[in-house]
Amino acid sequence: DAVLHFGTHGSLEFMPGKQVGMSDGCYPDSLIGSIPNLYYYAANNPSEATIAKRRSYANTMSYLTPPAENAGLYKGLKELSELVGSYQGLKSSNRGIQIVNTIIDKAIQCNLDRDVNLPEVDAKDITEEERDTVVGSVYKKLIEIESRLLPCGLHVIGCPP
Repeated sequence: DAVLHFGTHGSLEFMPGKQVGMSDGCYPDSLIGSIPNLYYYAANNPSEATIAKRRSYANTMSYLTPPAENAGLYKGLKELSELVGSYQGLKSSNRGIQIVNTIIDKAIQCNLDRDVNLPEVDAKDITEEERDTVVGSVYKKLIEIESRLLPCGLHVIGCPP
């Protein structure tokens, strides 16, 4: 028999009792007894792995966190990013207002109106500074979406990545 833990934040090591020098009166000591405690712990969390070792006599084996990559932009969000880029070069021309209206429409189509305060009036009815603020807010949200990290696979214990 053995106890096999996967992940982090097991309840055993956080039960009431002393932090060091466990005794019969400490829950972790009473619960685990002499059963081998094998713990697969994420390599990016060594402090909690140490607690598991100290308080529940765990033999820890580290595993890598899943590889991640930037989410990037796709479909409508990519088009929206291109519109924001074109606005920067054309904002002072007659096309600036038209581009801002297109940016607002596309942002609504991409559901960014839930996260970005978009005007409900035509871009010609707001100042250039307000248009810059709208475009800047959309740009900031696009950067936030684009730079999110998404897992792109899993590690298999015992197999090198």
